Amino acid sequence: MKKQIAWIIIGGLLLGTLGGCQKKTTGNICETTAQEENKQEESKQGETKAPPREPGAMGRYEETAVELPQEMENQMVCWFGKGKDGKMELHTREGDYYSEGGSEAFRYVYQDEVWTKDENWAGNAVFKENGIDPMFVTYGQNGIYYLGGTDQDYIYHVFRLEENGTATEQLEGVFNPEEGRDYGMLPPKFEVLEDGRFLIYDYSQVLLYDTSGKRLFSMAKDFSGTTSDARGFSDGKDLITVLDGQIVRYDLHSGKVTETISIDEVEGVQSAAQLFGDGAGGIYMATETGLSHINKGGTLWETLIDGSLNHMGMRSLYMVGFLEGDNKEYFGTFCKEGGTGILLFHYEYNPEMAAVPPSGITVYSLKDNSTVRQAASQFQSEHPEVRVEVRTAVENGGSVTEEMIQGLNTELLSGKGADILILDGLPARSYIEKGVLMDLSGLVEELEGNGEMYNHLLEGLREHDGAVYQVPARFSFPLLIGEEKAVEAYSSLESMAGYQGEKALLPVVNYENLLRLTANLQYRELFEEENSLADRETLIRYLETVKTLGEANGAKTAFSEEEMEQLWVSNHVAPNGLIESAIQYDAGRFDSGIAEMSGFSSLCIPAEVRRLHPGTRMVPAGPIYLPSTLAAINRSTANEEMAKEFLRCLLSYEVQNEELYDGLPVNKKAMETRAETEKNISVGSGIGDYHISADYPSKEVRQEVKSMIDSLTVPVIVDETIMKMIADGSRDYCDGKENVEQAADKILRTMTIYLSE
Repeated sequence: MKKQIAWIIIGGLLLGTLGGCQKKTTGNICETTAQEENKQEESKQGETKAPPREPGAMGRYEETAVELPQEMENQMVCWFGKGKDGKMELHTREGDYYSEGGSEAFRYVYQDEVWTKDENWAGNAVFKENGIDPMFVTYGQNGIYYLGGTDQDYIYHVFRLEENGTATEQLEGVFNPEEGRDYGMLPPKFEVLEDGRFLIYDYSQVLLYDTSGKRLFSMAKDFSGTTSDARGFSDGKDLITVLDGQIVRYDLHSGKVTETISIDEVEGVQSAAQLFGDGAGGIYMATETGLSHINKGGTLWETLIDGSLNHMGMRSLYMVGFLEGDNKEYFGTFCKEGGTGILLFHYEYNPEMAAVPPSGITVYSLKDNSTVRQAASQFQSEHPEVRVEVRTAVENGGSVTEEMIQGLNTELLSGKGADILILDGLPARSYIEKGVLMDLSGLVEELEGNGEMYNHLLEGLREHDGAVYQVPARFSFPLLIGEEKAVEAYSSLESMAGYQGEKALLPVVNYENLLRLTANLQYRELFEEENSLADRETLIRYLETVKTLGEANGAKTAFSEEEMEQLWVSNHVAPNGLIESAIQYDAGRFDSGIAEMSGFSSLCIPAEVRRLHPGTRMVPAGPIYLPSTLAAINRSTANEEMAKEFLRCLLSYEVQNEELYDGLPVNKKAMETRAETEKNISVGSGIGDYHISADYPSKEVRQEVKSMIDSLTVPVIVDETIMKMIADGSRDYCDGKENVEQAADKILRTMTIYLSE
């Protein structure tokens, strides 16, 4: 059971990580002007004012790393806050979330700018004596320490730690499972009020209990999707948390909402926010884009720290705590993937620093990109005199429109636009033909010469004349799983359409996914050979193949909710059509499955499926790979050398080595490090009565899959506009409302106009 709970929690943590891959972009941060400050001066007692961000203005918060004891490197944070005598404390535990019999717990106190371990801390003994795995520690508003953790049955317990080292359990029975459940409430944190009442944070609510364990009432809050979500704090009288995408203030006597504050103007993902008070009723909110503040009764958020200029914006780090120091300074605690690798930074106002770096470069992408964000933060730390501005067309999962691309095209063709372009989803071929992009062949040869890159992945994007206009920072590749006959059927359109087996070759998907999947798998046949998709006969052959595959596996243009449940399918469309389907093969529903190898975590299920089925093969779908985070430099840039330096940073080991769940690294050293690194991950998947679980793939399997990369020589970049034309133009054919010739002619008419523009 404990391991099952581990799957749930890891799933939550991963979801929080993946959600980090969709974070909102850094845009213009709302700041309070001098005029607005004067208007609200009476309500701004004790407020720290951010300096104006006018060009040439001086003064901003400077980030410096705080040295931590070396032994903390493999520990995890249980709590970061102010304890006895107002001193900062870090409470940690051994770096293993699920140790049997309890982990060692530690207390460190910050005094005279040095972190000192409390060798006599009684809390560790309390955890040990009660068989509790340490999860959380806090210093209550009543001046008493409290400990929280789980026993061997994964039941949560809270203890009050007395000055003499003794402990008394609190809230007994509150965390026991309800009837019919295997586990009870597992709070990511709790707070203790001055009168001894408890605020227990559950995933979608905060519950108030009296000292006897009687539940008084609950207060709703948003659930971000990660089990570590504990946004909120109490100032003694109120609870401040997030509900319906807004800050809400609850009265702790009535449980009623007394104030609602919009956070729309504050950039960053609020699901990862750290909320804390200023001691005067105001609210601080720390996110990846910086630290913002609003006074009690105020209506405007003020930006104090710009996270794009420091480690706050680094995607490989996860913010686990933020607080105000004693002198209008701030401290932020972060960890790396898996919860270990603790880092602490100090933020202090420096009037001698330029409010905005004197020079800068701009990076543009259609959607937010974690590797680009990571590179921007890394570049910023190496070049504090340069500001890297990352712009995106859509935020928070929005949709890219044709108007967005047309607007960008107009800007680029007029000799303007961002210095660096991330070409994913953009018409790169058109930009190359119109001379918008800079030839990067010299930079590529330099990168290839240092021996750190997968040179063949870069060479795959070299033009016939030797020029290179785009460089991938990440990539993935389709991984086939099935018996020999099924795997061999993917070699061509003809063999896919002609496959005869006990079951259908491919798991059921909607027709648009099937069109996209086939276009990617047979990219060479459809796009690289002389008779490409612009040829009527080739287009007809492609459409007929997709229709044959769809009739065999039951594809539709759209499924009902009942069909989705019965067929294990959804109407979601993946850009490359690759929908994880190894479980469909494992369940015996189809003769093969496909996975997108974008990281070793995505290998867990396919590797386990192969282990369960002797004779099953797990191989790449030919020599193709899917390049992503395709970086290019605008030929009109006035910052050529700086832009090239950013690309070097983007492809550096420091950036490439971070696991951001957005693809494999093109840096060989980073790939080798990932292949060698062990992870304590278990995943599970299931539908109905079917279930499969898997651990992180073994080193042997990881090295096996890594070796496949050497055979990948054909980059697959399907023009998204053309793909949409094909999907739209073939819908009636797939639904049986017209013949293939009619569909092909309709597609060719729209495609011809597009290609001639």
